[in-house]
Amino acid sequence: MEKATKNHFKQLTYIVTISMVIVLFFTGYSIGKTINQTTIKGEAAFAQPVLEVLSDSDIKITDAQSEGECSFVVRNYNKDNKKTEVGLQYTVQIIDTLSPNLKNTIQYELYKNGNIVELKNGLTSKMEMTNQKNQEDTYTLKIKYDKNQSLEMGDILDKVQIQVHSEQCKI
Repeated sequence: MEKATKNHFKQLTYIVTISMVIVLFFTGYSIGKTINQTTIKGEAAFAQPVLEVLSDSDIKITDAQSEGECSFVVRNYNKDNKKTEVGLQYTVQIIDTLSPNLKNTIQYELYKNGNIVELKNGLTSKMEMTNQKNQEDTYTLKIKYDKNQSLEMGDILDKVQIQVHSEQCKI
């Protein structure tokens, strides 16, 4: 009887296996791995920022002429009228290499389009230039020198410079 049960179990296993293969064959279900590949090609050009700084001649400050003005222009287009392609942020920085005991002999006042600009440690806050239209900001730096504020005998020569730092606006 045991042999008949084993034989019956074998037959049942064959029938179930063949039935499953036939069912899978007719359902159209397949087991396999697919590979998809997508290729994207594109060309992109970098935006061209334009920030031009134009200034007039140097100023000379002496005992006789203790005040001076320096004018400069910051604009978002060049001499060929090519405008910047991106918005820009910029700062103006007044840098001097004066020794600490001469710092109180010079005072700076910066004007943008006739309005005074606040300087913090010789640096302005960030200002913006758009790429929508030609923009030109006119600056005047007034320097006042008071030699009586210092006990040193020497004059101050070639110690002040103006720097304009720019960066592209974040989109």
